[in-house]
Amino acid sequence: MAKPVGKLRKINVNEVWSNEVAGFAAWLQQEEILEMLGEALELSLKPAGGEIALDTLAGGVLAKDGKHGHYVILLGHLDGIRPEAFGKLIMYAAGLEAKTLICVGQEITAEIRQSLDWLNMVSRDDVNFYATELELWRIDDSVPAPNFNVVCQPNMWARQLKMGQEEEVSVDSAKSKDYQESSESKGKKEDSSKGQKEKVAAAPVKSGPAAKDGTSVRQNFVYTKTFS
Repeated sequence: MAKPVGKLRKINVNEVWSNEVAGFAAWLQQEEILEMLGEALELSLKPAGGEIALDTLAGGVLAKDGKHGHYVILLGHLDGIRPEAFGKLIMYAAGLEAKTLICVGQEITAEIRQSLDWLNMVSRDDVNFYATELELWRIDDSVPAPNFNVVCQPNMWARQLKMGQEEEVSVDSAKSKDYQESSESKGKKEDSSKGQKEKVAAAPVKSGPAAKDGTSVRQNFVYTKTFS
């Protein structure tokens, strides 16, 4: 007897959240949802006090990294992350010294992806930026199941490669500095030695006593010549 199977279908997220600000951010801050998002990003995410004030960052959720203890800021906008909201996200992260920033939306635009990739490239190794696109799936009439597709994350390989190049440059610079200092020291010694030799060569030769009254004195022998 064949076993029954359900039909998997994707649903529009707007069918679930009619009010993004009041509903979507509240949904994101749930411990279970943070755990699922953390699994997709390979992070440990824990709640840290609920939503951020709407006048500060609409759609923002404050969380914590369960492993390192630093702040994590999520920005959830179903209709896309706008530049103004993205700028506020960076400002709020700077104020809290957050180490992880996550954008969540139904679609992440190419401009936001490029911005996040650039930030990951120029930021310190302990500051990371992520973006995920949210999908909702149902099996027949089941409860919607979220799926977070990661579309932007730090490139750890590139960071390690960059770190290795910076270390090589630092070593080469140190060697160059040592060589320069050694050359300068050697040059000073050579100049000093040359100066001493020139002083010796220029030193006046002492002559014997001056001749007086037709008498020439040489090596303690006296020769006398009489003049008429």
